[in-house]
Amino acid sequence: MADYDFLYDGEKIDVSLERTSENFTAKVGENEYDFESISNNRYRIKYEGNYHIAAVAKHNGKYYIDIDSILIELTDPTDEGFAGGAGGQAGVKDKIFAPMPGKIVKIQVEVGQEVVEKQPMVIVEAMKMENQVICRAKGIVKAINFADGDQVDTETPIIELAIEEE
Repeated sequence: MADYDFLYDGEKIDVSLERTSENFTAKVGENEYDFESISNNRYRIKYEGNYHIAAVAKHNGKYYIDIDSILIELTDPTDEGFAGGAGGQAGVKDKIFAPMPGKIVKIQVEVGQEVVEKQPMVIVEAMKMENQVICRAKGIVKAINFADGDQVDTETPIIELAIEEE
């Protein structure tokens, strides 16, 4: 059994994995999940007698797990990219970046709007998954550099904030 630490929505979670050929069991807290590989980076998960389909991708120290069209984002806290949101933007709280290159599905804020930490800011579609990017600090939206439907990379901020000092 191998043990890993991840961050999920800012909270540390412990994950234990036990591999048996192409399958493995994951234990997260008190919950246990059986994974069966069905193709490259796609799995059938059994939990409490129910089956779910999951796809897994890793990019910039983050793991993106799509389970039945619900996206879960895990961060490896030992990776230098932690807390950056994208491509090495570690510690940047006044800018919102795409987690990976993709297309903007919906910008959920307007210039001049007050925002709070963990508020949804924009949805970016990448690898056929929708990624909701959240705000990392309280502030006011001072600039929106893209529009719905635009292609974005991980280096140019989608949204810029004026951070409120506490």
